[in-house]
Amino acid sequence: MEIYAKKDVEVVMTSLFEEKEPGLDEVKEAFDVFDENRDGFLDAREIQRVLYNLGFKDGLEIERCKRMIDAFDDNGDGRIDFKEFVKLMENMFC
Repeated sequence: MEIYAKKDVEVVMTSLFEEKEPGLDEVKEAFDVFDENRDGFLDAREIQRVLYNLGFKDGLEIERCKRMIDAFDDNGDGRIDFKEFVKLMENMFC
């Protein structure tokens, strides 16, 4: 797991939840915000779009977004599914 990419994800998630521990409903809402095409997965382009919309001007390179995904992609498919997203959130807030 790449520390730099993991830190990037933590910064984004903290900005979404204002440093409070989210409930499962809030986690699902956040996942849905990322999942623009509603396919049940987060890919690098979707991560890139959310970063841009949150005002993160640095780190918008697609390769950096892919590294952020790789840091939490347990099954190695190059995308984040909801189960992996929940695990990511648990690691951040627990």
